[in-house]
Amino acid sequence: MNYSNQKVYLIHGYGSSTILLKSIENYLKKNKFVTVNYSYNSIRDDIRKSGHNLYNKIKRDRIDTVSFVTHSMGALVMRALLTYSIKDSSFPIIYRIVMITPPNHGTEIADFFSSSSIFKFFLGPNVENMRTDSNSLANRLPLPLKSQVGVIVGEKSDSTGYNPFIKGSNDGYLTPDEAKLGMEKDFRIIHKSHTLITQSKETRRLVLSFLRNGTFGKE
Repeated sequence: MNYSNQKVYLIHGYGSSTILLKSIENYLKKNKFVTVNYSYNSIRDDIRKSGHNLYNKIKRDRIDTVSFVTHSMGALVMRALLTYSIKDSSFPIIYRIVMITPPNHGTEIADFFSSSSIFKFFLGPNVENMRTDSNSLANRLPLPLKSQVGVIVGEKSDSTGYNPFIKGSNDGYLTPDEAKLGMEKDFRIIHKSHTLITQSKETRRLVLSFLRNGTFGKE
């Protein structure tokens, strides 16, 4: 594929901004990809609203093929977009998706904060959306079944967690099992925390490899 014929949309996570994904974006541009670093209000706006806004933006961009690089809750925004795109035969082909630390099955951190009405008031609707129970939005959003998906998550170098209050291996916010979709083409754990993983040279290399080849390559 000629990479200039598609756009790669980068989607930041909860409480973050486009700045966090700037190093990945610059690396992709250097390697001839056309990128859009998508900005949205991750605290105020419900995931479904952000997904619908992204769907409309891509429609306006009039491109044939799109790929995505998401961080954290950005993966849920991308999955929310599918609610609209799967009903639209004119929507661009969604080719490849790299999800970095995605809470695809929610996160225990959201369970904790959503249990308090005060926290929910200040932290917005998406804390509730990222609960781990089967009825949460994170567990009900469509899956990108027609796309090639790669998932990257973090843990400490000794295979333990950054957050002692989360049982087992974790990146400080979620566990590998909370990140997996079950239909991803490739999966990789690297030794970085939930936020710092976006600044890692290894993450940039993995993202580029998957967008080019549909695999993270050899470890």
